Amino acid sequence: MPRREPLLLTALLWAGCNGQRDATILPYDGDGGLQGVGDPGTSGKPGGLPCDVQQLLSQYCWSCHSSPPVGKAPTALVGYADLAGPSVTQPAKSMAQVAVERMQNANAPMPPSPPAPTPQAIASFAAWVSAGLPMGNCTPPDGGTNPYDTPTVCTSMNTEPYITDDGSSGMNPGVSCARCHSVNGGGEARGFEVAGTVYPSAHEPDLCAGAAGVGATVVITGADGQVFTLQVGYSGNFNLSSRRATVARPYKAEVHYQGRVRAMATPQTNGDCNSCHTVTGANGAPGRVMLP
Repeated sequence: MPRREPLLLTALLWAGCNGQRDATILPYDGDGGLQGVGDPGTSGKPGGLPCDVQQLLSQYCWSCHSSPPVGKAPTALVGYADLAGPSVTQPAKSMAQVAVERMQNANAPMPPSPPAPTPQAIASFAAWVSAGLPMGNCTPPDGGTNPYDTPTVCTSMNTEPYITDDGSSGMNPGVSCARCHSVNGGGEARGFEVAGTVYPSAHEPDLCAGAAGVGATVVITGADGQVFTLQVGYSGNFNLSSRRATVARPYKAEVHYQGRVRAMATPQTNGDCNSCHTVTGANGAPGRVMLP
């Protein structure tokens, strides 16, 4: 069974073979009183932020500026102390001041790829900075941590039915599909334009059934704008047969699940997703393709 999603969700990651970190934008589920905010004077700890500021950070920044930071992010931006502290690159300014400048910078924006915060959200954040960073009392969301800092586990506890070469769409989850299913096909194997396995957690072993029967889809958008929606099958696998269509490279990929989206911001050319999204990650990928 997929792991239970927390009530308040943070941005997660899906990295491609080129090592680029890509943000998943998840819906924000509300706010509340100051409960368990931790010490707002401690860097890397949530708490002390107004809800509109926290909402922007959780949706658009925490995919990299988590605690600890991931990718090439220089610092966490999960709590008041992080925003009020001096900038790593411009010590005379606070991190919040520099964050506003980067969000408003058309040449070097943050986040570096769409989607971006709305002008209204940026204006609200800027007004908070101009007011001198008054502390807020929003309940910290159950997130802001590195989603790939998890143990290796077969969440489904289901391996036996899938360790066969039976030609089915559920065969060998987690394993490189191109070993048999090259674009031109090999022997009786159908060629795949794009194929891989979606998992509920970051580090799941080969031949472990993935996110099966949860209604997730993988959406592929070719360089020519053509869109393909692929169902995630009973072992977590998804594929697009090369006999069905040709995907114009480089393509974009998204995982859709229960109204949430995990989007690869960097277009890809390699259609064998499991060759990079291995149990521990390869070629810059941090681990498995995960549900958002």
